[in-house]
Amino acid sequence: MKSLMAAIAILAGLSMPALASQCPDLIKKAEEGLNMSTLDEAGKNKVSEHIAQAKAQHEAGQHDESVATLKDAMNLLKM
Repeated sequence: MKSLMAAIAILAGLSMPALASQCPDLIKKAEEGLNMSTLDEAGKNKVSEHIAQAKAQHEAGQHDESVATLKDAMNLLKM
C-alpha cells in the first residue's frame, strides 16, 4: 500500500511541470486569437480579463486553474 501511495505521489509530481509548461503556450495562443478576433469591445475585454487571470494563476502555481481559464478564453474566441 505504501508503494502505491508513493507511486501516486511521484506521478502527481511529474504531471505538474507538464501543466506548468502548457500554460505559457496556451497564453500565447489566446493572445494571438485575441489579436485576430472580430469580437466587439466587451467580448475582447472579457477575453483579456481571462488571460490576465490565467497569467496570475500560473504565477501562483495554480496550473490546473490557469489551463481551465485559458480554455474558457479560447471558447469565447471560438478557437
